[in-house]
Amino acid sequence: RKMARIINMYDRALNRIRAEILSMSELVEDRFLKAMESLIKQDEKLAQEIIYGDDQIDKLDEDLEMEALELISLQQPMDKELRLLASVIRISNELERIGDYSCNIAEATLLLADKGPYFKPLEDVSRMGQLVQAMMRKSILAFLKKDLELAWEMHSDDDQVDQVYQHLFKELMDYMKQGPTFVDQASNLLLVARYLERIGDHIVNIAELTIFAENGERYPFKSRKRGG
Repeated sequence: RKMARIINMYDRALNRIRAEILSMSELVEDRFLKAMESLIKQDEKLAQEIIYGDDQIDKLDEDLEMEALELISLQQPMDKELRLLASVIRISNELERIGDYSCNIAEATLLLADKGPYFKPLEDVSRMGQLVQAMMRKSILAFLKKDLELAWEMHSDDDQVDQVYQHLFKELMDYMKQGPTFVDQASNLLLVARYLERIGDHIVNIAELTIFAENGERYPFKSRKRGG
């Protein structure tokens, strides 16, 4: 009976950690969407809110790390359960980094705010944002449901993000070559595109950690292609 009670406490703690990962990802996604909205609408007030709210995400990251470490030290889990808790710590860190990039996007909004209307609609930047948001949701769902097929999809999803980035990079560089008129805006938008591309990379890391937690495979996307 005592053993059963310990297992139940442990399972409850794991469930709580999973719920906290979900809450943290929802908060990070909300911040990301608002950062993108602030950029597209040139909304300085919204951008300031994102920057000031970053401490909340940092705190969640610290709390999750401490909970996972406490569980490791108290329960001394083996193999799969240990991999799961190690992955939780890393996933929480990845989400925290995505939160940081959302702040960077908000800072770019502030830098661009006094440069007047955009010289072109931000269609590709918006497209990158939508792709990245869909990836973020999918990667967390894959982790929570232990769905390796879904985790594997991040590989090709990230290729799409990279393709839009390459196209946008070339286009913005071409604008900058036309003369000083475009340089300020184009250089800041290039930074935003780079932040979005990096967010995609962090989401891929979450998918890799999901696969690692389930079957112990390290860096699966680097070590083999799907079906290879």
